[in-house]
Amino acid sequence: MKKTFLAGALSIACFTGGFGLQANAQENVDVASFIHPKQAVAATKQAQSMTYQDLYKTLVISKLDYEDKDMTLVTTKNNITLKISLQALLKVNKMSAQEQKEFKELFGDSIQMKFTPSGNAFKAEVYAQGKWQALDNANLNAFVGAIQEGNIDLKSGGYFTDTIGHWAEGYIQLLFQLDIINGTSATTFNPNGQVTRGQLVSMIFRATGLDVNKDYEGPATYKDLANFPGAKEVAILEEYGLIDIFDGDNFEPYKPATREEMAFVTARYLESMDFDVSKVSKNNPFTDKNQMRQETVESIGLLKQLGVIDGANGQFNPKGNLTRAQFSKILTLTLMLVGADE
Repeated sequence: MKKTFLAGALSIACFTGGFGLQANAQENVDVASFIHPKQAVAATKQAQSMTYQDLYKTLVISKLDYEDKDMTLVTTKNNITLKISLQALLKVNKMSAQEQKEFKELFGDSIQMKFTPSGNAFKAEVYAQGKWQALDNANLNAFVGAIQEGNIDLKSGGYFTDTIGHWAEGYIQLLFQLDIINGTSATTFNPNGQVTRGQLVSMIFRATGLDVNKDYEGPATYKDLANFPGAKEVAILEEYGLIDIFDGDNFEPYKPATREEMAFVTARYLESMDFDVSKVSKNNPFTDKNQMRQETVESIGLLKQLGVIDGANGQFNPKGNLTRAQFSKILTLTLMLVGADE
């Protein structure tokens, strides 16, 4: 009988950022007065001593909680610009007509901020009253405290120069902070590189919260893992029934994983985390369904219905490979489903 593990094996930080606005009539711009005092206090003085790289990590992760129409974030090696709409703020905060008027007089329809590196630190500015103005430490602290409500203690490293401005930078950064993915070097991630079977297993394994020292009970049935560093991870996930899609004598850890193999393993991960799939349709709408292995059809349908995967022009391309950036998004969305279901 296959094992199952508890849904609480990994605690996922679900971001619910947003401003708690408390507007007051004033002559000078004071961003802190538009942010709930408790949130400002929660930030302590951490933002004042943040490096530019840590600020980047905080912002790209926090962006995951916002729809594009509510927040835009543009990152480059030279600066970060951020815009949050008044409508986004109104979704999470009550504002009187007078407060909305005061906001618009200061910021317009959106609050805009710009961050520019200065050595290891950065300069912070807000666009208010028709011009860019410097943010003092109190304002900066209040802003960062509000936007990073789902707090993660940032670890060192992970400032990947080849993901700055990439559409998947937030997903990549979140998984790096959760110790689920690694870069290809200290400063690169190779977002367009292909995911191998071994990498797929390693990332799913780390997401489970299992431990190779505590959970390993013996070698896998595959015959080609003697020199593969992740052999124990493969063995453990095989024991749990997550990688039955790889049903040959050899695992071939360095072979690129196909999209349908990824979907099968990801769906099995969801089920093993005790995520209730019974109420979710497994209808597979893709027109290339006849090209899928029979055992992957429902897995692909499940993930499609959950909004975790998508295709192009009505097709899923099951035999195609997936990039490291693509799987970073897929795995992040999967983890958020698990976190929301707890």
